[in-house]
Amino acid sequence: MTPSIASRSRIEHLSRRSRRLFAVLTLLGLPSMYAWSAFWTGTSIPVVVWGWASFVLMGVTLVGAYVLYRYVRGRADLADVGLDERERALRDRAWILSYQVLAVVVVVLGAAIVVPVLGFGHAVTVDATLASAVAICLGVLLPLLPVAALAWLEPDPFEEA
Repeated sequence: MTPSIASRSRIEHLSRRSRRLFAVLTLLGLPSMYAWSAFWTGTSIPVVVWGWASFVLMGVTLVGAYVLYRYVRGRADLADVGLDERERALRDRAWILSYQVLAVVVVVLGAAIVVPVLGFGHAVTVDATLASAVAICLGVLLPLLPVAALAWLEPDPFEEA
């Protein structure tokens, strides 16, 4: 099914503010879904009451990924096929930004494990549910980082008079 011309032009002409909002929501949707579900699973409240929000948060990541991939159109790939000098420089900046974001996430997660263990003597237990949640988030969000970074960095096109 091919999208209409109107939907293509709407996605291709998103403002920088809209792209940044899509990037943040996309990257936070899936981890938020796991945190939301982990909080409510421990209560006696039925899944019917809170479960719908998990699907909404997964949908935020799915829709955001679709919009970001459609906007970027393969320009975040490492292949230089059809990119001019400005687009290559912007792509390289996006990859650098995505590595920086990944490094911050790794440091924060490492601190979240090290501080309770070394600082307070608490044991950190990684069960199968947590391990699979981390694996799924990494598997889905790592490929999205350069795309989201490129959508974040790209300036708005100049309006022609």
